Amino acid sequence: MKKSVAAVLTAGIMAAGVISSGLTVFAEDTEEKTYSVTYNLNDGNAEEMPNFQFISADMKGMTSYDSRVYVQIDLTLDGKDGYKLVSDCYCVENGKRAEVGDDTGIGFTMTTTAEGTYTDNGDDTITIDTPEHVHHDMFTDTYSIQMKEAANMNVLGNTEDGSYDSDDLPEMTSMVPETVFTVNDKDEIVTYNYLHPEDYETEDGADAAASDSAAAGNELIAIPSDDEQTTFTLFDNGTYEFYFASYDVKDNGTYAYDADSQTLTITDANGKETKSEADGDNVKFHYEYSESDQLTGDFTVEAAALADALK
Repeated sequence: MKKSVAAVLTAGIMAAGVISSGLTVFAEDTEEKTYSVTYNLNDGNAEEMPNFQFISADMKGMTSYDSRVYVQIDLTLDGKDGYKLVSDCYCVENGKRAEVGDDTGIGFTMTTTAEGTYTDNGDDTITIDTPEHVHHDMFTDTYSIQMKEAANMNVLGNTEDGSYDSDDLPEMTSMVPETVFTVNDKDEIVTYNYLHPEDYETEDGADAAASDSAAAGNELIAIPSDDEQTTFTLFDNGTYEFYFASYDVKDNGTYAYDADSQTLTITDANGKETKSEADGDNVKFHYEYSESDQLTGDFTVEAAALADALK
């Protein structure tokens, strides 16, 4: 996949306005070419997606869980040494791309465009350098804003919706690190990885293990919210998990149950307490996500079922 060249014999012939004698002039083929990949659960490749997508959040977890979330990456080479990279993460609802401002409320925009130089390594791999320019659009809607904290959406720590540009924030070029792309003759991106992966090693695995251990235990009862959008699960070690499936948001804490009053007391990660209330034969409670009061759930469970699960 090396750049092709055409040998032009120019003895005594004018070539590109220059007369040469006894020389061979090489003219580069400057044909533009684009390599692409789209990651999605339905396509069966979401788990293969690397843990960075050149956008304002790592969307691998969400893409691996929610079939409505897509990540599309296009790498265009100009045939010389310039590239344009476009990484676009979006949501599809009922066969149509959900847009910010439509009636679904789940549309969002996470799109990065970057330009820089590249090297064709001649072995079906392409290395892109740190870009010279980066632009990123980050916008959410009524419901999609709830994934902002869960997915840690930010541009250099900025979490406000808006358009960001490296002309104003030069450090944005770090969103597109030096990367090696593997491509094929079908104009597909097979995979990609950091050019220097050792510079990006983290302790995410240890952090995840610690998080999982907080909710380790046997499930006693899983209570769906009244709108069936979230679930509140109680475990036998005194912990709970609040889960918003649409955006793979989890929240953990502890609980206590008073059998005499049939009262469930919930304590979140911030120490905030929430108590259930009796409503006839049911127990009701309202829960707010510990990191944002914009994500909530109202739950109703039969008092007898709760008492039996927690006895």
